[in-house]
Amino acid sequence: GIMKTPTLIVRLVGLYLLVTCSVGLMQLKKAQAMASQFGGANMPAMSDLGVYLWLGLGAGLAATLFAGPLARILTFDSEPRESSPDFEDQLLGRK
Repeated sequence: GIMKTPTLIVRLVGLYLLVTCSVGLMQLKKAQAMASQFGGANMPAMSDLGVYLWLGLGAGLAATLFAGPLARILTFDSEPRESSPDFEDQLLGRK
C-alpha cells in the first residue's frame, strides 16, 4: 500500500533526526577527544549537546518506527467534525 502523506512526512523527519543526530554525536566525540588531547577540561556545553543529540536520536527512532500512529495523533484536527459543513456553508455564504 501507498503511505499516506502525513505518515511519510513523520517518517522522513524521523530519518532526518536519526542521521543528523548520529553525525552530531560522532562530531562531538571527535571534539571531546581533541579537547582532552590539549588538556582542556570536559566542557559542560559539550555534555549538554550530547544529551540533546541522544534525545534527538531517540525522537528520530520513535518517529521512524511509529510514523503511522504519530501521524494520526498529529493530524487529529483533520478528522471531519459534525459542525464543519454548517460552518463552511456560513463561511461561503450559502443558506
